[in-house]
Amino acid sequence: MSFSHVLVPTDLSDPANHALRYAIEEATLHRAKLTVLHVLPEHAGTEVYYVADGPGGAVQEPVDPSGGGPLRSFALSPPRVVRHDPGDVARTLMQDLVRGQFQGSWEVEVVAGHPADAIVRAAQERGADLIVMGTHGRTGLQHVLLGSVAEKVVRLAPCPVLTVRRQPGAAEG
Repeated sequence: MSFSHVLVPTDLSDPANHALRYAIEEATLHRAKLTVLHVLPEHAGTEVYYVADGPGGAVQEPVDPSGGGPLRSFALSPPRVVRHDPGDVARTLMQDLVRGQFQGSWEVEVVAGHPADAIVRAAQERGADLIVMGTHGRTGLQHVLLGSVAEKVVRLAPCPVLTVRRQPGAAEG
């Protein structure tokens, strides 16, 4: 079986980064395109902050009429606008993970939604014929309470899914 498009979803965790190494090996072996996908929460948006630097240089003003000396006013510099876009942050981190590790055709994609549904939808829309994803290996009550994105993707995916579990204490390869 040959693959032409490998999709690797990532939450940027250690298990997901471990799975990315497998995805890169598969994509290299099959000369397939690699798409690295990160799913943000449905209502994630850009956060904008306005940061004031505080008082600028003092400017001499007229003398205080009560005899207290000169009045000072502080020229305030305009506030700086600071943008924090989780999508941009994730995109940069994913590019850093792939750049230099994979020589073939690749792209990074950030979407919003429920992780399992978004992964399946991305696989369908992009024509992926293999999904490689990490699993946290939760069991018992953790699995019942948190569910398993990988399990739902395996059930709903339009293509084969390779799940990769990193053993605790396993050495980096």
